[in-house]
Amino acid sequence: MGKKRTTRNRLVPFCMFTDPELARVGLNEKEVQSRGLAYRLSKLAMTANLRARTMSETRGFMKALIAKESDQILGFTIFGVEAGEVIAVVQTAMLCGMPYTVMRDAIYTHPTIAEGLNALFATPPA
Repeated sequence: MGKKRTTRNRLVPFCMFTDPELARVGLNEKEVQSRGLAYRLSKLAMTANLRARTMSETRGFMKALIAKESDQILGFTIFGVEAGEVIAVVQTAMLCGMPYTVMRDAIYTHPTIAEGLNALFATPPA
């Protein structure tokens, strides 16, 4: 008790519950570039997400910024159906310091929007 609570230096997710939803956690491209961090970009259209297709909700994309040296996820953005749910999965991986390859190789429930993370991270980051 008596401790000040702060969000400074914490990984705080953002979600705007529009249609479709927009969610982000970590850094965006402008922030990564301004910090001079070497990164790779992986992007996937929601049309490639099997669950989004079965729901006829294929608007949007998933995008990840990955550190070149460590393969850690620096930032993640999703613009699409159930973005607010998927962001928590990626945020957890980021909090644990996992490389993107853990998410690439994970087995997710089929068919879910989160399963699209396999395809996003299987795309060789540029």
